[in-house]
Amino acid sequence: MTNTSNSTAAHLGRSVTHGQVEAPQGQQAAHNLGRPLRAAHSACLGGLVIVATVYGLVAGDAYRLVSEMTRQTWRAQDAVTLLFVPVLLWSSRRARAGSLSGHLLTTGIVLWLAYCYAHLSIGAPLNPIFLVYVAILALAGFAALDGLVRIDMTAISPAFGRAPWRGAAWLLTVGGIGTGALWLSEIVGAWPNGLPPNIHLSQLPNPTWVLDLAWIIPMSLGAALLLWRRRPTGPVVAAVMVVFLLVLSASMVAVTPFAWAAGLQTDPAVRTQLIVFTVLFTILGAVAAWLLRVGQRRLGPVTSSWLHSGWWSAVR
Repeated sequence: MTNTSNSTAAHLGRSVTHGQVEAPQGQQAAHNLGRPLRAAHSACLGGLVIVATVYGLVAGDAYRLVSEMTRQTWRAQDAVTLLFVPVLLWSSRRARAGSLSGHLLTTGIVLWLAYCYAHLSIGAPLNPIFLVYVAILALAGFAALDGLVRIDMTAISPAFGRAPWRGAAWLLTVGGIGTGALWLSEIVGAWPNGLPPNIHLSQLPNPTWVLDLAWIIPMSLGAALLLWRRRPTGPVVAAVMVVFLLVLSASMVAVTPFAWAAGLQTDPAVRTQLIVFTVLFTILGAVAAWLLRVGQRRLGPVTSSWLHSGWWSAVR
């Protein structure tokens, strides 16, 4: 899985470089009203992620009091997230140079980090680096929101004229509805007095249900709806979500070798689940990678200002 993730990251990096959409050198300062977040923000975020992921991989009691499957899932997540730190630093550097594709790649990765560390902040038993989780959640959440709300959607809309919007819309629609149906079937199936199979610590709701049903699924379906309606915001939100799904898919595929190394495949039910998840997320990741590659190749030039200097227009 390590080789696969490295290959994916390198391929994605090459794709973004090839599809760079910068204003001409002499016009860049005039065209860009604002700049992405400072390098210090990305460096701080990347450093904290390295601390958190290495701790999760090395410390034997990092994820105590959870099921062994959950523990191996989080360790696999740590491994893949660690591999994407160099991609984050590189893409944020390209974004600061004026690359729209670099900006979208960065925003998708920090969205993943916000989602990932929201899980650990509210779902993992308290450990010595709890505050690191919270700091990553704060920095990544701010960066994801900042990366979206400051884009001038009208200015960049022509660049997405040839983007594979139908494929992205179908991916986000099917993925959102399918995931929602899966979680709701577990929750509603146990109603009113039973407990779903994926219940969490001390019979608390699984944080994945909360984050997916309240955040990721609505965002995916919202992006798909914007694409179907051909709204200028659709390709931007969809691109960020597809990057997110690529990292998520790599993380879920990585669960299999971690679970296998822990001997969990001896349980027939777990073995079946691992096989299904590996096939499903391999397909999902491949489709996401293909959409990003095709979309990047078809991305047109942006010759006007596309990044606002702040979240709100100046008030006079």
